[in-house]
Amino acid sequence: MRKITTLTSLCLALTFSLVACDKKEEKADDKKADAKTDDKKTDDKAVEAPAEEPPPAEPPAAAVEVSEDMKNFMAKFDGTDPAVTAALKEFGANEEIHDDDMGMYTLKDPKVVAAEGDCFTMEAGAGMTIRTYNVCWAEGKINKIEDKGMR
Repeated sequence: MRKITTLTSLCLALTFSLVACDKKEEKADDKKADAKTDDKKTDDKAVEAPAEEPPPAEPPAAAVEVSEDMKNFMAKFDGTDPAVTAALKEFGANEEIHDDDMGMYTLKDPKVVAAEGDCFTMEAGAGMTIRTYNVCWAEGKINKIEDKGMR
């Protein structure tokens, strides 16, 4: 009886060993097949995707000629409310100038994007937005400010 139990145990051990070896070989075969599939996918992507051309660069904007007064006015904008108020007071034609609420915003990094005669279209950062104003000059002083909105 003891011999039969030992023989049965050996047969079971041998069976489990063979099954385990077969699984290792299957895993190795699966890895090889996966590698071939990945290579094929990479090759397919290379064939399918045509070379993308970069979008055409925007032509450089024409330089806008800005008056010295406008440059000095914009130089005052440092991103604080008092700076905008002081610039309006210094360059305004009179106390009655309608600033179209320009003084309400903390404006910084101003730049002129267009000019028409003595009027300049100015953009300036205001928090997360960019505000646009039309600023007109006469005799070295601002005589009109028009708020063009934000983007």
